[in-house]
Amino acid sequence: MKAIENVERRLDDIKMSYGGRIEAPCKYTACHGHTVSRLAKAVNGLSHLAYPGHRGYNRFGMNHFSEGFSFSRSLALAAASALLCALAQPNELFLYGNWASGIFCLVPLYLALSNTTAFPRLAAIGALFGAMHHALTSYWLFFYRNFAFWTLGTTTIAYAVIYAVAAMYAGFLLQRSRHAAPIVFALGWAFFEYSKSIGFLGYPWGLVPYSFTALPVMLQTADIWGVYGISSAMAFWAALIGEWLLHLPRRCSADAGKARALKWYTAGALAIAIFLIVYGDVSLNRTWPHQTYLRLLLCQQNTDPWIEGEQAALASNLKLARKALEKNREEGGRTPDLIVFSETSLRRPFVEYRSWFEKNPPTEPLIPFLEKEGIPLLTGLPIIIDWEKYTASNSVGLISPDGRLLKTYAKMHPVPFAEAIPFWEFAWFRSFMQNVIGLESGWVMGTERVVFDMRAHSSGSSGNDASLVRFATPICFEDAFADLCRAFVLDGADLFINLTNDSWSRTESAQIQHYAVARFRAIELRRTLVRSTNSGVTCVIGADGRSIMELPQFSASSVIVDVPVIWTPLTMYARYGDWWAHLCAGFTILLLAWSMIDVIFARRRYYNE
Repeated sequence: MKAIENVERRLDDIKMSYGGRIEAPCKYTACHGHTVSRLAKAVNGLSHLAYPGHRGYNRFGMNHFSEGFSFSRSLALAAASALLCALAQPNELFLYGNWASGIFCLVPLYLALSNTTAFPRLAAIGALFGAMHHALTSYWLFFYRNFAFWTLGTTTIAYAVIYAVAAMYAGFLLQRSRHAAPIVFALGWAFFEYSKSIGFLGYPWGLVPYSFTALPVMLQTADIWGVYGISSAMAFWAALIGEWLLHLPRRCSADAGKARALKWYTAGALAIAIFLIVYGDVSLNRTWPHQTYLRLLLCQQNTDPWIEGEQAALASNLKLARKALEKNREEGGRTPDLIVFSETSLRRPFVEYRSWFEKNPPTEPLIPFLEKEGIPLLTGLPIIIDWEKYTASNSVGLISPDGRLLKTYAKMHPVPFAEAIPFWEFAWFRSFMQNVIGLESGWVMGTERVVFDMRAHSSGSSGNDASLVRFATPICFEDAFADLCRAFVLDGADLFINLTNDSWSRTESAQIQHYAVARFRAIELRRTLVRSTNSGVTCVIGADGRSIMELPQFSASSVIVDVPVIWTPLTMYARYGDWWAHLCAGFTILLLAWSMIDVIFARRRYYNE
């Protein structure tokens, strides 16, 4: 009773909301509830101090409406948010994504998280959103050979768990952020997208900025703060929209401080949007200086080597190359500097099977073709590491016109559990993967970045007078990892040539998703990115993220293209990397630590009273 006597509020002023929950009144409220006994009201008032996570008007919580949302409504909001996120990404309905869905896709999720207090419910909201978001945006994992359950099913379960944990932390922070909730959500979301995109298990697909695939003007600031800067901007817009949706219907009961904060946030959101548009427009209208051109012959054979075999893929590549060269000679064009095939175009080790490539494919053997044309070849191939264990790396090799393997690069960032399988050294795990899942073994990962160099003879000069071009060859989804590509640029790469095999995905939208991810590397680092694929999207992406050339998907095509080798000083992103994501991470972690400490001390103060 002593604690009740010391409550620092007038007992007569304590009300119960129409929702049936007893709580302290809002200072500025114009609404009145039912009066209950003073003792009951006082005890309930104390519960606000004892449990700071309660969604009332107290110094620990956001100034939201006390009744919150029902659990079923929160789950519906989470599902709606996941659906909007899926529509925002490149998909079969919107091949290049839907930017309007991208702007609004996080609004329902923000509403659900910011109006839920119980950790089990927050976990359920996160699990539902995460599972639906992953399954609906990465649906094409279902077509990965015969491993649909493992590639899509198990990853969906894994992301449900990851998002469930993240949602509990998010709800915890939002409940204590008061008027700063939109900022906390924006920075926390950028930290989360960054966290899921790095490391061995990194999967940088489904990020909200990819919804702007059809609007490159909105992507240009990536050369300052990377893709995660744009993520935080979009999350901030979504949170602000959510706050206005909560604020407008009940302006009579709104906190004056919150109203002022919303106005300032709105001005800030408009300023960010204007900055993105103006900076983007300037970048798109800028002439990017180039030091030379590298003339490439790109071949898109439109075969799946996993199904149709090496002979079919190689024969298709050589047929396309021969036709392109014949047409080029008829038109009086310059000889290409380099022929480029896609990832895994060669399924046999080149050095060990050189005699085989001298005679195969039978219609037009590879090595005699190169000797005749006098053009080097850049192609995907395996490099044997250990013949006894038959371990190999997924590599890119530069083959000279006389059939010598000049230089190779081994893929460093694998597709987890597909190309690199952890715990493979344990017999029981190896047996499970082989007998239950059907995976025989993974690739051995490379340990060293490699930058290739060659002379651009097609530019008009010859010998040592020709410009030296240095290029890196990220393999398949390595072009999704900004830290690796940034390291290549710091190593001196002037150009990216990515070799990819995406035909197994069977859908245009899946290949466009990969394109949408990869193009950020061109913008962040202001380097031209060439993508040579077996089915799409084979293209040349300029330093502003726009396609200079693009072949139709799922068609056997080839093209000879002059690729501009851009020269610009290192961008801010190239110099400092994901500095913005690191700031977001630091802010979120410090805020989380402070909030947990604050809750602990608040409860101690209560129990000591």
